[in-house]
Amino acid sequence: MNRLKRTEAFGLHERAVRAALAMVDAQECCAPRRSDVAATLGEPEDRLLQMFPNDEALLIAAAEEALIILIDSCTKAVVKVNPNDPVGQFSALGEAYLDWANQHQAQFRLISDPTRPDLLNLPQLRRYIDSITDLMTRMLKRALEAGQLHPREDIFLLVLAARSFAYGLARMIVDGRMKDWGPPGLAPVDTAKLLAGDFVRRMARSSQPPSS
Repeated sequence: MNRLKRTEAFGLHERAVRAALAMVDAQECCAPRRSDVAATLGEPEDRLLQMFPNDEALLIAAAEEALIILIDSCTKAVVKVNPNDPVGQFSALGEAYLDWANQHQAQFRLISDPTRPDLLNLPQLRRYIDSITDLMTRMLKRALEAGQLHPREDIFLLVLAARSFAYGLARMIVDGRMKDWGPPGLAPVDTAKLLAGDFVRRMARSSQPPSS
């Protein structure tokens, strides 16, 4: 394949992924088919069949793009915080996740599709989730070592609780429910960040041993 054809193939791949996400965003379907995407793009279906061996491959490609954006957003947010403040970094990570869910609602819908609970367990996608979980775990272990958490704190449960809480907040943003719960005039994502920050502060405060 010459350079021009490689460029054309890459362009079609990107367009196909974005078209699939647009379909999810429009809530036309949670698992777009190659034939639907080809029709939307005005491309011969055979071209997409050659690029994506099955409809699942198209879905995986779209989900992977979503997770790459998420990882990049989280990394950029964390490095802006003092490395000696693991609790602050943990809070920044949560805010980055909420910003991502708010700004990329189609991607959030795709990877949280309740009809495909197995999607994120696929090896090529699971690694992204595992990397975020590992980052959260390392942050809280550093907070434990720094005396910001109780010495007998269960890090695994803290990570699980934080992930569950953040996911619930993101779900409310994307479903349009947060606007009915938050203070008047406050954007849904800002309400979610307010709640996430309060969660982290309470977590750190309640985890510290009482002063003698």
